[in-house]
Amino acid sequence: MKRINKQEEPDFWMEYKRLHPNERYSALKNSEAGNEVRHNLRRYLILSQYGLCAYCCRKIGMENSLNEHIRPQSVFPGESMNYDNLVASCKTEGLNSTCGVKKENEYSEYLFISPLAQDCESQFRFYPNGQIEGLGERGEYTCRILNLNAYELQKARKAQYKICESYQDAGMVHKYFLSPSEDGTLEAFADMIQYFYERGDFDIITE
Repeated sequence: MKRINKQEEPDFWMEYKRLHPNERYSALKNSEAGNEVRHNLRRYLILSQYGLCAYCCRKIGMENSLNEHIRPQSVFPGESMNYDNLVASCKTEGLNSTCGVKKENEYSEYLFISPLAQDCESQFRFYPNGQIEGLGERGEYTCRILNLNAYELQKARKAQYKICESYQDAGMVHKYFLSPSEDGTLEAFADMIQYFYERGDFDIITE
């Protein structure tokens, strides 16, 4: 999980809420204006997250993502339009569903680690085989309800680690995997790459 530095609430979202003060998020799909603002918000969130899922850090775009409520809107209806409760999450299905789809309405205010939390990155440990381990009760709970060790996720993380390892130059890894590209996106699993980069796992070559 990579900490999200939340961008300012967009004007179009604030204006929509001003014009529809009693509307819940679930009602947005029932109108053309609601659908438009919902899609614009997702595009804005994706860009502010460097094109990565808020939870697993796989790459996302408009077609494979959704607007995710950190505090489930069915449990916290008053938070459904709260910008600070919304992030962009990957859209998955089936037995390998992960992140927001997997979490659904399960949520513990005490245990869940939010990607907006200052210390979220320090609550997880990564392994070269693609596994992620939650540290302590909160980390374990968050990994479980988001299914962050789904087979496909582990496989993809392992492949990304191998690519970074093959560079044998931490400077190159930082340039190509930890620095935003021209379109403002990061490569997949930047959280894992940052973890190993900080520990010197990519055979740092000093100038």
